[in-house]
Amino acid sequence: MIRPLRSDKLGYVRWLAGAAINAGQICYLSSGEAKPTAEGVTSAIILGVAVEDCADAGTVILYNPRQQFEISLYQGGSIDVATAAYIGTDFDIYVDGAADDGDAEGEMYLDLNDTTDPMFNLLGYDNTRRVATVMFIESLLYV
Repeated sequence: MIRPLRSDKLGYVRWLAGAAINAGQICYLSSGEAKPTAEGVTSAIILGVAVEDCADAGTVILYNPRQQFEISLYQGGSIDVATAAYIGTDFDIYVDGAADDGDAEGEMYLDLNDTTDPMFNLLGYDNTRRVATVMFIESLLYV
């Protein structure tokens, strides 16, 4: 799950959904519509993180992407825990299930095994809770 750490200071972004979207999914701009992102999309334009579930063709409400988020760590690769050496490193996400297929699946995690086509910069971590504090890479943001 992805959630903002202090969302009370920034307004929401609203966009037309081009697919079913689950709360906590990262949404990107695709043909003028918001859709859940996939892994490895360095050319994507990130719109934000979904506040709540949204049906296709509805108006998705998104957390503003210009803030810190807490994201679950992917468990299953060769690296399952963060270390101090990873602070400041850019990482991609892992999507469990198919995002952007219209079925509203696709839980998203920070993938410490993947620095190719990254989406987030690691700011901190809590291996006990299996979460990381991250910010989107600025060049991917639209708003």
